Amino acid sequence: MTDSKQNAVVENADRQAAVCADVISHSLPQYLRTVGMVSEAFLAQVLIALWDSGFYEYMEQHESAGIDAACRDLNYDPYIFRSLLDYLVGRGILAEKDGAVSLSKSGRTYWNYITRGITTAHLAGYNRLLINLGPLLRKEIDINDPRLDRDGRLVASGAGYTLMGSRSIHWILEVIKKNGGKYVLDFGCGAADFLIMLLSHWQEGSAVGMDMNADAIAKARANAESAGVADRLSLYCVKLTSEPLPIDKQVLDRIDTLTAMYVLHELYGFGGAEAITNTIRQLRAQFPGRTLLMLEGERPDPKVVGAQPQRVYAQLDYAFIHPISRQGPLRTPAEWESMITAAGAKLRERVPGFAQVPAWISLYVIDL
Repeated sequence: MTDSKQNAVVENADRQAAVCADVISHSLPQYLRTVGMVSEAFLAQVLIALWDSGFYEYMEQHESAGIDAACRDLNYDPYIFRSLLDYLVGRGILAEKDGAVSLSKSGRTYWNYITRGITTAHLAGYNRLLINLGPLLRKEIDINDPRLDRDGRLVASGAGYTLMGSRSIHWILEVIKKNGGKYVLDFGCGAADFLIMLLSHWQEGSAVGMDMNADAIAKARANAESAGVADRLSLYCVKLTSEPLPIDKQVLDRIDTLTAMYVLHELYGFGGAEAITNTIRQLRAQFPGRTLLMLEGERPDPKVVGAQPQRVYAQLDYAFIHPISRQGPLRTPAEWESMITAAGAKLRERVPGFAQVPAWISLYVIDL
């Protein structure tokens, strides 16, 4: 390297160091938040690993969990388990005493279904895509590369936890009962968390769940047996398309209500608005006169979001991941109404938000 190039490298390094010093001196809180991004990313991954390995349910059953007993009961690697616990103890989420751990007061802020659902669905479910954003941007990987595929089990499981934690199930069940519903068909049911909780609160109801992920359906069947609702819940490994559903007609004839929780927007990436319209049109032909209940998030305006401080960026996060995961951009309420109308169906009502559900998520009540 020539002297002039060396000098340029040194000058650039000094300039960058000066920038950092200026930021620290004038905007220390903001600077510390940028450094803290690494800690928050590590925390999310530690929580996801434990939650996806049964530790969430274990802590629910044990107010104070013995470390050695938990490691033995859950068949964990003791060295890795100890490392994860040390991290959570250091972050103040777990408290350790006499060889056992318990949730701290601040830990309960993290230890809930909404936090579990969001982190599991978005970070764990889309992990392969997120870690390959650089190669994708540089065109070293094509967006259709299967290495970028999301984990359907984790996305569906996370969505189920979020539905339960946000009380969306109570919201939707109230609408089902109001319309005289008795038998529900749920699209993209995943491990059936939503349907199992729905039926647990609805003793006179029955349901059918369908999902394209065979592992999720296998897990759903086991969950239904464990929850004691298997006699009222039928499960099928079927993909939702614009073709008639390949399910026994006697079963389909009993269905009076269809539910699609954060599902129909995914079709946009496989044919745009026409794919969604054709699917709703097919459902209308196969289930005439029935009610379709659809939960969908609304696409934000990034300029509006960026113009003022936000408490959280959940809407932006949700909108960000969809176009780059082959699902296409989220739709606005006006666009949804247009697609519903084009399919020959009728939007009876749109309810934006409910309880812990933010206003950018709406329940669409559709007459097929």
